[in-house]
Amino acid sequence: MKTVQDYMNDPRILNDAGLMAAPEEIREVHAIRLKHHDETDGMTAAAEADYYARKAAALFAGTGKVLEFVSFAGQGKLKPRAASIAGV
Repeated sequence: MKTVQDYMNDPRILNDAGLMAAPEEIREVHAIRLKHHDETDGMTAAAEADYYARKAAALFAGTGKVLEFVSFAGQGKLKPRAASIAGV
């Protein structure tokens, strides 16, 4: 898999006069966007959801946290409550 630095040297960035005149931070953001686009281009919705779930799990695993999912299915509709004024 290509790194962001590989994308910094990509012809799509190097051949763009506007990007080459921009600060390096702008080119880096553009490189990250190109990397993301290349990794997810043509994915189905299910494959893209799996891609994001794996990325999130890897991010949390790197911090020592456990990624947990919450499901509110089957709990019914939210119940309306009377409006209240704070401090009254």
